[in-house]
Amino acid sequence: MKIINIFTFILLQSLFCIACSKGQEEAPKPAPEFRASIPENNAQNVELSTEIVVTFNEVVKLTPNHGITINNKATDVEESYTKLMVKAQLDNNSTYTVNIPSGAVINTSGIELKEEIEFSFSTKEKIEHEKDPNFHIYLCFGQSNMEGQGAIESQDKTVNERFQVMQALDCSELGTKGEWRVAVPPLCQCASGLSPADYFGRTLIDNLPTDVTVGVINVAIGGCDIRLFDKDIYQDYTNTYTESWFQDKIAAYEGNPYQYLINLAKLAQEDGVIKGILLHQGETNTGDDQWPLYVKKIYEDMLDDLTLSADDVPILAGEVFAGEENCCSSMNDIINTLPEYVPTAHIISSEGCPGQDNAHFNSAGYRLLGERYAEMMLSLLGIE
Repeated sequence: MKIINIFTFILLQSLFCIACSKGQEEAPKPAPEFRASIPENNAQNVELSTEIVVTFNEVVKLTPNHGITINNKATDVEESYTKLMVKAQLDNNSTYTVNIPSGAVINTSGIELKEEIEFSFSTKEKIEHEKDPNFHIYLCFGQSNMEGQGAIESQDKTVNERFQVMQALDCSELGTKGEWRVAVPPLCQCASGLSPADYFGRTLIDNLPTDVTVGVINVAIGGCDIRLFDKDIYQDYTNTYTESWFQDKIAAYEGNPYQYLINLAKLAQEDGVIKGILLHQGETNTGDDQWPLYVKKIYEDMLDDLTLSADDVPILAGEVFAGEENCCSSMNDIINTLPEYVPTAHIISSEGCPGQDNAHFNSAGYRLLGERYAEMMLSLLGIE
């Protein structure tokens, strides 16, 4: 009798444990839970550089049609373990609402987010300052001669403070990208030399009213094909040279010299008025009679992207070095056809500008060429 009771007890206990085990197996698994957001809900004065991040209590993955939006518009989202990075181009003085619908993510067990997540924030107000109509700004681009290959001599180091350059790159001995400074050379890269832009600006200052300031922005790459500045096909011309001296320069301009120049120009437009564009390029395109058409497109893209008028912003294109034993003076015939395609283009002669090798001017040559650019611009401004 006792043996039967013990057997019955063991059997009942086993059945009870099986039932418990089944109950445990059938218990619903938890869904992912929202933990935090950057920015926080209702945050104010958010910086435009802030990355929007949503954090969960566990690793999550996006579902194929996640439906995450910002201000009711679909947006790109990246997943990283327990976080989602929501991509957005933020503007000043704006309010944004991020919506993550239920089912937008799942955890490693395949359980979907059960509740909708929504949070809003506002960006900081942009502090406007009045643009100075007497701050005349000129954009400079091209290849090595516009970079500047001339030795910087003592006479080049004294500069009127009314001649400014917007620092294009972070250079420890020159300044910070995007900031204006007195235009003591170099004006392009951290270790470039004297360029046409130097004595262009100095000559303008010497002949313009004393209440006018001149600023230049110089983005140039030695050896480049002009199409490296074509915003639609520039990727096809980033490997004209594979050596580091060329690749490093492109990398310094974030891989896209045209857009880099446009971004600096937009920043400059907050301070002054763009009055002209200076180009010196052609050596790499010697013999290409399509060059004027390439320049025409780039010029028109610049005008469109900066909301400028050709009638107000001419383009000044310099001839290449034409001294003895030059490499590329045959290109000057093609350069001189540019006004046939661009009525607001004006050609700057390089005749008599001395050089240091078969492609580059020397310091005296850059000074003379820069003065000629300025004389042309002054004539267009109606100043003798």
